Amino acid sequence: MNKRNTRAFAFGILTAVIAFSTPYFFIKPNQSENRKIDVSSAKEFLQANGYTVLTEEEYTLLQQTKSEDPANKNTEEKEEPAEKDTEPEEGSQEVYQLTIESGMTPGEIAAQLEEANVIDQAADFGIYLEEYGFSKKIQLGTFKLTADMSYKEIAKIITKS
Repeated sequence: MNKRNTRAFAFGILTAVIAFSTPYFFIKPNQSENRKIDVSSAKEFLQANGYTVLTEEEYTLLQQTKSEDPANKNTEEKEEPAEKDTEPEEGSQEVYQLTIESGMTPGEIAAQLEEANVIDQAADFGIYLEEYGFSKKIQLGTFKLTADMSYKEIAKIITKS
């Protein structure tokens, strides 16, 4: 690039900046920038759009009631939703040997486990593997699993982690 091309390029940039900044600085918007929104008009707007408006006192009271409710404590204690144990049948401690071969997908593994009654829902287990990153760490080999294992335990065994 020579001096002439550089100067032409710089002149083009300068022209573009002037063209875009002129409307920004010199054309005033239709609404006044000093427009004030009062509390009542904001509250009406929010309620018209389907929102519930609470005062600070109402909010803190609602939070206190929520924390005192014993039914909500059970939902707060959950760490991983799919970690719960699958329900075993009475007296069944049958060991299932899962063989994972090259090219098997997490869905195929979950389907085999469901057929062997190790897990209840293949789709849930497949989602669990994807959601918690176990699907990329699955190892090849033969693994011993039982129906009383949780999704987390099974995932740790088949990923050797």
